[in-house]
Amino acid sequence: MPGLPERTPLSRGIALALLAALAAAPAFAEEEADEGKKGALTFWEGDGSSELKATIKAAAAYFMQNDSWFGQSQANLGARSGSWWETYVHPGIEGSYALGNGSSVYGRLSAVFASTYGVDAAGSNVPYGDVTDTRVEDAYVGWRSGDLFGDLGPNFLDVAIGRMQYVVGNGFLFYNQSSNGRNRGGYWMGERQASKFSGIVKIKSGDWKADLIYLDADDNPNTDTRLGGVTLDYTFSEAIGGVGGGIYTVASDLASRDSMNVFDVRFSLFPFEAFESPDVLKPVKLEGEYVYEDNGDLVDDQGWYLSAGYQWAEVPWKPTLTYRYASFSENYDPLFYGFNDWGYWYQGEVLGEYALSNSNLTSQMVKLNVKPVDGVAVNLFYYNFRLKDAAAFGVQSADFADEWDLTVDWTPTDYLTISAVAGYVSPDAGAREWTGGDDGWSYGMIYAAVSF
Repeated sequence: MPGLPERTPLSRGIALALLAALAAAPAFAEEEADEGKKGALTFWEGDGSSELKATIKAAAAYFMQNDSWFGQSQANLGARSGSWWETYVHPGIEGSYALGNGSSVYGRLSAVFASTYGVDAAGSNVPYGDVTDTRVEDAYVGWRSGDLFGDLGPNFLDVAIGRMQYVVGNGFLFYNQSSNGRNRGGYWMGERQASKFSGIVKIKSGDWKADLIYLDADDNPNTDTRLGGVTLDYTFSEAIGGVGGGIYTVASDLASRDSMNVFDVRFSLFPFEAFESPDVLKPVKLEGEYVYEDNGDLVDDQGWYLSAGYQWAEVPWKPTLTYRYASFSENYDPLFYGFNDWGYWYQGEVLGEYALSNSNLTSQMVKLNVKPVDGVAVNLFYYNFRLKDAAAFGVQSADFADEWDLTVDWTPTDYLTISAVAGYVSPDAGAREWTGGDDGWSYGMIYAAVSF
């Protein structure tokens, strides 16, 4: 196994600060429980919803690999990728102020300091070496209507502008409007998620929601990608789920994106909750999303997935089994997808994180989730990856690889999370031809984070 990268004084300082925060987390939790505080870092509270508080997130992760890129990391990345470290610290201040008419104003300002030491598995920092970088993350202000519109419902209107993240559904199309890695550091952690500038108008009444959005991506390298449009959602009930969709137009320096139109339809349902049915069928959950992209002769592509899941809630460990099939055509642009949960939407903790994107790809995923004790969640994944168009990928075989992943999350308090990941990828003919390697790619990660 590759040796541990040499730590700089700065990285050691971050790691020590994180360890101190980890040690303090249970004390914060106990103090808040004993004193009934609204928040451990709230330092001003006014009438109604008025408050001002500080927030802090910090994390460190160590990554280890054997035979990355199937034994050919040097040939594929320009440098050997073995073990590496990532850290980040994300402090912020946020608050709201209740106005006399029942509405309120709110805002947030934060920054992310992120570091990478060693070459990450994507090779994103190969030209830069060890990287540390500090950038503004959130910087927005907004206004919520409260009860101002009476029968239309609480917070019928919500308007915000500035740097912020926009999320839809499980992140298939909208989750991360920023870039990580390269000279910004923190490739896997991906803590930078906000757009360069956004304007978002949210309208909600009863079971209906509508978002009018404008997003200016903070990507790196900068492509000057901007997107505008409308998102609609309807919720049948919390027990049943809902449906949604959207229509968007993109402008960009990238020819394939410039003037592209995007159409989105999605659903997340417990269908047997909607009518009388045997209890054994009620835990069935169906999800899906379909995105169509059109840009004349340049883009006429689609990405979609369907999944079915079932939870045995009365069985020890509460196992949930999910099967998902996903398909992305040759020139499909995944735009702003991101990490909503393990397996969504970086498919595979090895290939989806470091080698493949959601384009020119089909995948099958089987996921087993169990909760052996309170505060512990375990996921076991199997993925089969095939190329949609092998020739467009520069290889002859569409059979790419099989991947197995194990993730374990332990949350001993509301403030502390510790995660471990183990992964193994077996290359098929397509991966062997693409990378020039034929060894199995094994991978491990240990991660700890605090959040207040």
